[in-house]
Amino acid sequence: MTGARRYGQVVGVAGLVTLAAGCGISSLTNAPAKAVSGPPAHLTEDVSPSVLVAVAGGSGSGQSLGTLMAATALPREDVAVVRPTEPPQTVIASISPPPATVVAPGRPSPPGSGATSYLKAGYDKRLQHWQAVFAADKRAVVTRTQQVVSSWERGLALPHRLTLSGDGSATGLVQECSVAASVLTGIEQDGRGFGARRLVLLYPASLAGLVPSGELTGDRVIVVSATLPSAAATSAAQANLLAAGAAQAAVLGPETTTAQLAALVSADLGRSRSHDVVSAPLLFANNSAALQPAARRTLDGLVPYLLRPGATAVISGFASTPGTARTNYLLSYSRAAAAARYLESRNVPASALIIVGHGATDLTGPGASGANRRVVAVVQEPGP
Repeated sequence: MTGARRYGQVVGVAGLVTLAAGCGISSLTNAPAKAVSGPPAHLTEDVSPSVLVAVAGGSGSGQSLGTLMAATALPREDVAVVRPTEPPQTVIASISPPPATVVAPGRPSPPGSGATSYLKAGYDKRLQHWQAVFAADKRAVVTRTQQVVSSWERGLALPHRLTLSGDGSATGLVQECSVAASVLTGIEQDGRGFGARRLVLLYPASLAGLVPSGELTGDRVIVVSATLPSAAATSAAQANLLAAGAAQAAVLGPETTTAQLAALVSADLGRSRSHDVVSAPLLFANNSAALQPAARRTLDGLVPYLLRPGATAVISGFASTPGTARTNYLLSYSRAAAAARYLESRNVPASALIIVGHGATDLTGPGASGANRRVVAVVQEPGP
């Protein structure tokens, strides 16, 4: 024990000599500088309000809605699920919670001018630790937001409520569009905004009829038909929806799986996400839906991805502006369908392909430019 005390005294003297030589005797009496940090940061996701209106008409049409919502629900989303009865029956009317907030510690403040190397090293260490904590807190925001939204979605008990409300009556596209438009008008009149996503999901028994112009202004519309529609009926219904003011429209058959529908909802009707495989544009001749050799080679490169279990491709067709809107919608769909048929000839299952015609929208150059006569395929691979 005596030796230990004596060793400590020696170290103290050596330290005294070093400090006296380097900093002056006065520094021995000053307390070490206290580490200073900036104010705490409140971290949250920047999420705009959105709305999802689902009209669950027809027998069994709402069976997949619970799974779909669980996969695609967003924070601050206004959700309405209705049966197209007379008058319409509200099954769900709820707004999802806002994104979570995590309070992160403030960033360490750097030492002042003339700081010693010891103080600089201490600051570097504190900064490195703060950066790790800050990154973890940012991840925590996403995780907690997902947890609160998932908890909200489960609390809706949508499958149970749909069962209690019955299957609803078999209704057509025109009636379901009218019901959806009425619900959206009510949300607007209540002063609630739509923001990032304004999505209408319909399950009509029939695609016949003409939707009034302007009834779907600004909406993204996804129609899941109760019967397998022909290509002509699909493209005509899509043109009908776009002419009624829909910002985007997709018409799908009953063979579309819930996973494919969720992918289409989350991918914004064929727009890619960071981890998707996106084809180069497949270009077409004027007023033609015939695939060019270069387009076939591009599609060949997608085949290995599409042969993987669970993979889905959203094939989006576009047209240039000459011609009527209806003609361009039909032509854009025909181009996307031609690409799909080629992929099927390469053993890609038809059930993995979703065809969407966009008409003369999303122009990449002047309206008549050949660059607008194109198809783009987005392959959405299954998650791990």
